[in-house]
Amino acid sequence: MSYLVLARKYRPMFFEDVVGQEHVTKTLQNAIQQNRIAGAYLFCGPRGVGKTTVARLLSKALNCDQGPSIRPCNTCSSCLEVNESRSLDVLEIDGASNRGIDEVRNLRESLRYSPNPGKYRINIIDEVHMLTNEAFNALLKTLEEPPSRVLFIFATTEPHKVPATILSRCQRFDFRRMSTRQIVEQLRDLCVREQISIDEESLLLIANKGDGSMRDSESILDQIIAFAGNTITAAETMNLLGIIGTHFFFQTTDLIKGKNLSGGMELIQKIFSEGYDFNEFLIGLEDHFRNLLVAKTTGINESVNVAEAYAQRYLADAAFFSVEDLLRLIKIAADTENQVRRSSNSRLHLEIALIKMINMNSSVQLAQILSELEEVKKKRPDPEIKPITPLQSAPSHTVSPPAVSKTAGESPSSSSQPVGLSFEDFEKQWLNVLDKVKNSRFALGALLTEGWPIRLDGRYLELGFADKNGFYKTSVERQAADVEEVIESVTGVRVKLRCVEISAEKLQKFRKIPLQLNKGEEFAQLVQNNSIVKEIVRLFDAEFVK
Repeated sequence: MSYLVLARKYRPMFFEDVVGQEHVTKTLQNAIQQNRIAGAYLFCGPRGVGKTTVARLLSKALNCDQGPSIRPCNTCSSCLEVNESRSLDVLEIDGASNRGIDEVRNLRESLRYSPNPGKYRINIIDEVHMLTNEAFNALLKTLEEPPSRVLFIFATTEPHKVPATILSRCQRFDFRRMSTRQIVEQLRDLCVREQISIDEESLLLIANKGDGSMRDSESILDQIIAFAGNTITAAETMNLLGIIGTHFFFQTTDLIKGKNLSGGMELIQKIFSEGYDFNEFLIGLEDHFRNLLVAKTTGINESVNVAEAYAQRYLADAAFFSVEDLLRLIKIAADTENQVRRSSNSRLHLEIALIKMINMNSSVQLAQILSELEEVKKKRPDPEIKPITPLQSAPSHTVSPPAVSKTAGESPSSSSQPVGLSFEDFEKQWLNVLDKVKNSRFALGALLTEGWPIRLDGRYLELGFADKNGFYKTSVERQAADVEEVIESVTGVRVKLRCVEISAEKLQKFRKIPLQLNKGEEFAQLVQNNSIVKEIVRLFDAEFVK
């Protein structure tokens, strides 16, 4: 007899043998016991998790000579025929190769004949999503009103491609991806039956490579047995499957902890020289950082699929990193994986990523930074703060301060110290200030004309500007030092300018001395004194318009 692979040799023969799909097998067993068999079932889920196997078990349970029974006898002719895929009453077809409307018509024609010798005529269509729309439409009426003793079982990995009209006529069962622990236990049991010696780490490597699929895991085990014989070690498993050893990933975290750039470049060279795929290394590194993250947040549990020998080391390394650090490392590895997959120079991207990881500074919480700043503020002595009277937009009655003579060698006084002139004196001298500013800088004088003194606050002279003339206020503020010098030369007192915005009505009340401005003469003088304005007038033939 030819060799039978493990996935077929140890295929479950009873519902209780199915691993990880108790929610499906329990429901089907109850339906058989209560005689509530539906006309159509849809089994959905990833590859290799038992969809077709459960479909055969259901067929065998319904057509068993001792049944329908939730535990078929496995000895009668009907059970043996189903086990050997030669039953005339159980038709198993592939939806990918029988996807047209003609095949579905032939299937419908065969439904007219009653089952013989079984009790049900069962049609198992695998990968049903591959049928054409016409083929699905041809099945609609049959599924809605199936003939007596006819059962359809559809299996698919992509239920979203099955039309809604088909889904609504079927009982849907979603098969789950199997956990690593379930696969490891099943593989260990197979190795015991086959008298194969295998270590725990190898079982974990096979289960992780199977990615939740029992059939894939059993096929990998079959391949490793052919390679290593009756004694399987982790080194042989990694060698055959091209899996990068866990020690490489722990070495990477050691390099990150030690900030060892040269060691990082040597590690990449070693990975390259041993022929490992850089993309596989990055995928494994992501999983390694993920295990560290789980160990950091919840400790070692079932979600960390590592051998017992590495569990304590994961806990020790996780204590060195913060959650934020691990999230950043995972992101760097994931981004680099995408770059490596598309790049012709994958080694360069891996080297850059490893340098980023090694040079990465530890993450700090914003709350911690703010807390440290507060501590620094508490320890630092408060600087001497000189009081400044707050601004007021409305005019106030000014009390003339006592006169203070200003000497040539006197240093500038504080902002709150009174000056030797009253506010009224400044108002009287303001036109002289404007004239002197215009004589030296005409453009600045024109801007200053739009404002007017409104208050003397210590050594601050407030100039009010209409709230719609923000441009004039801003321009004067930028050149306030020049205006202060002119004020000092006219009044003999040094003051600081403070420009504020007030309403146009209030500003008009402050102008106790009306300004007699000839805009035409002002424009002519601006053209004469300002070369830029003069050039604009020449180029555009501009003229003053009243």
